[in-house]
Amino acid sequence: MRMTLLLLLATALLAGCDDPDAPAKPTEKPAVAGENDTAKTDTAPETLVRIVHTLKKTDQQCDADGCPKVDLQWLSFEDQPALNSAITQHLAAMLIQDEGTATHDGTIEGLADAFLQDASDMAMAAAQGWELNASVKKQGQRGDLVTLSMETYEYTGGAHGLPSVQYFHWNLAKQQSAKLDDLLVPGQQSAFWGKAREQHTAWLDKENLDQTFRDSWPFDKTDNVFFSDKGMLLQYNVYHIAPYAMGQPTLTIPYAELEGILRAPYFPQQ
Repeated sequence: MRMTLLLLLATALLAGCDDPDAPAKPTEKPAVAGENDTAKTDTAPETLVRIVHTLKKTDQQCDADGCPKVDLQWLSFEDQPALNSAITQHLAAMLIQDEGTATHDGTIEGLADAFLQDASDMAMAAAQGWELNASVKKQGQRGDLVTLSMETYEYTGGAHGLPSVQYFHWNLAKQQSAKLDDLLVPGQQSAFWGKAREQHTAWLDKENLDQTFRDSWPFDKTDNVFFSDKGMLLQYNVYHIAPYAMGQPTLTIPYAELEGILRAPYFPQQ
C-alpha cells in the first residue's frame, strides 16, 4: 500500500532558554549542524535558545478510527551543533528500540517511516491504533550542565504500550555528553551505590513488598539520573526493578547524603 504521508517536519519555535514555557515564535527551518561548525569549548553560553521540531505522519488512505500515527517532538539549540547532533542521535537510538522489522536509515524521519511501513504490513494495525510518540524537553541546567528529558511511547497492539524515559546530560563547556560517573567525585561510585541501595530498600518497605517480590525484582544500577529539588533521582523504566503495573519507579538520594559524593557544581545553589 502506498502511503500518503502528512509531514509537518521541523516546525521550529524559538523560545528563551531559562523558561521552557516562554512564548515562542516560528522560524522557517531547524538549525542543521554543519561539518565546518566549530563549538566553543572555553566557556559555556549564558543562555540557550531553544528550537522545537515536530514531525507528524499518518496514513491518509486509512479511514479507520485508529489509523497508525507518528507524533514526535524534539529540541535543538541555536549555535550548538555538537549538542544538536547528540540529541538527534540519542533520540534515534531510543526509537530504534521501538522500531520493528522495516528497513530504515537510522534518522528520526527514517524511523518514523519504518514504523508506518510496519503498520501497513499488519492488517490489524489500524484497528489496534498503532502509535509512536516522542518528546524531548529541557529538564534543567546547573552551571555548564544542561539536562534533557527524552520520552518515547510505542503501541503496537496488545494489553498496553511501552513507555520509556531517559535523561541526557551535556557539558556545555566541554561540548560533550556527561555520564553518571562524570557527576560524581572520583572514587565515590561505591558510596553512591550504597546510598542508592538504601533508598531502594526504603522504597520496598514503603510499598510493603514481600520477600517474593524482592527476590524476583532485585536492586539494579542505572545511569538514568536527573536532579530535583530534593536530591538526585534514579529513574527506572518499566520491567527494570518492578513489573509493568508499577510503572516507572524513581529513587531519590537527598542532597544531604551526597556530600563528598556528588561534585560540588551540581548541588543546588544556596
